[in-house]
Amino acid sequence: MQNIASSNASHRAAAPAVDLASLSAVQRWSGALVELVKAIANLEDTQQVIKFLSLSNSGPSIRKRVEQFFSDPAGRKLYEARRAIDSRTVDLDALAALPEGTLGRTYATFLRSRGLTPAAFDGAPKGITDSRQSYMMQRLRQTHDLWHVATGCSTDLIDEIALQAFSFAQVRAPGNGILAVTAALRTAHIHRGIVRRMLELYRAGRHAERLPTFPWEDHWATPLAEVRAMLGLPIAPRRDATAAA
Repeated sequence: MQNIASSNASHRAAAPAVDLASLSAVQRWSGALVELVKAIANLEDTQQVIKFLSLSNSGPSIRKRVEQFFSDPAGRKLYEARRAIDSRTVDLDALAALPEGTLGRTYATFLRSRGLTPAAFDGAPKGITDSRQSYMMQRLRQTHDLWHVATGCSTDLIDEIALQAFSFAQVRAPGNGILAVTAALRTAHIHRGIVRRMLELYRAGRHAERLPTFPWEDHWATPLAEVRAMLGLPIAPRRDATAAA
């Protein structure tokens, strides 16, 4: 599966043209079901995955997630400074020049080895009129690849699904949980161990510190093992994609 949150084209194509808050529950979930069916039929289609998550995660429960983000002083500080991780703020050459094993160098290697760039996160999400909600959603998208690095998840099908379970444990967005469970059941006969991997990452997400409000850009030069320790994640994950990145 192509990285779920790292395609320029997928972000632009997936952005709804209407204010998601204006949709009724019936409209939102009817649309989400259509996109889920398409996504499950072809889990390589990142655009459909993003469309499903945009619709399914934009209901009334998002207010609770926004309040949780901003009830954390770290989240408020990020918002007040409008901290961003995109093509304007990330110099991959500079990160790649950091010592081996640091967060920044590992992140740069992870992106480049997969043909990804921070430019995928330029511009705010469309269809969102509330500035705090828009910032929270953008921050989650901008740090998705850093969640891969921190958890040791690769960008293959199994780990992308598992990371959706981890994300659900962290933020309780319904779409992430639905996608993780549905995709795991849909592919369990092909990918043995996918359900076990999903449950492993879900448990890790429940016990970890809050990744959404972590100031990643303050720790580019910090050893990745130390960052993982700060976040309450295994220092050496059982299946660490960064070791081969």
